[in-house]
Amino acid sequence: MKFRIERMTDAEFRNLNIYYGFYDTPLGEMLIASTSRGICCIEFADNHVEALQLLCKRFSKSSLLLQHTAFHSMVLQFFSEVAEDCSCEIIFHLYGTDFQIEVWGALLEIPVGKISTYSDVARAINKPRALRAVGTAIGRNPVAVLIPCHRVLRSDGGIGGYYWGIEKKKMILEWERIYKKRV
Repeated sequence: MKFRIERMTDAEFRNLNIYYGFYDTPLGEMLIASTSRGICCIEFADNHVEALQLLCKRFSKSSLLLQHTAFHSMVLQFFSEVAEDCSCEIIFHLYGTDFQIEVWGALLEIPVGKISTYSDVARAINKPRALRAVGTAIGRNPVAVLIPCHRVLRSDGGIGGYYWGIEKKKMILEWERIYKKRV
């Protein structure tokens, strides 16, 4: 499976239809949201109301529509055992600064089952001294699991933070470790 980021323009961001749904995955319930051009958000949705509120906050100038799309199906395929064999490409249609998009793109280069550090990511984007900015950009990643911010640990080997909590981060890393053994 391949991934590609397309940057959302300011004009697009102010006038979107966001299609979303709640889906059961091996990692728990998730809210998956897309525009007509690609995935724009994936959130853990242990609480549907809170997840929907967060989506509304992220896209306050948009219309939200409860509707399944082909993009959602591709994300669900990612969680299946045949994801490695899939030749499809998931497009992320994301709103962020050039720096954030660059950091999120670097995260996509970290292979399943591998880990990286904030320093590694900063070096990957040729900004080795921008550790704090890299950490902030990673923390603002709107796409759980597929843009793998969970694969970034502290340089001292510590787990670091995670928007959805340390236990979720550990769970995802363990799931990937087990998954990698199967493929």
